[in-house]
Amino acid sequence: MERIKKSAQRFHVLADPIRLQILLLLQEQEMCVGHLAEVLGVNQPTVSYHLKRLHRAGLVGRRTENTWCYYSLCTDLRSWVNDEIDLLLKVEPTA
Repeated sequence: MERIKKSAQRFHVLADPIRLQILLLLQEQEMCVGHLAEVLGVNQPTVSYHLKRLHRAGLVGRRTENTWCYYSLCTDLRSWVNDEIDLLLKVEPTA
């Protein structure tokens, strides 16, 4: 049951449209919060919140340069999703 809860939490990270857009943008290039906010048309605190969730899930990495933080994918999304599904399918179902 613990594995199911953990998988549900990890997939919940992907369930938000803004987070999905951020991941798609970061596939192309490293970006800072300000640039992501501009491209997405949302404010910087909103982008920062979603980046924090993605970072905690291990999907994005952060690099600091002077006062700027740059974000990039730190894993292949397809592999991450496939690995998570593989782990979930190994769980014995319970009633």
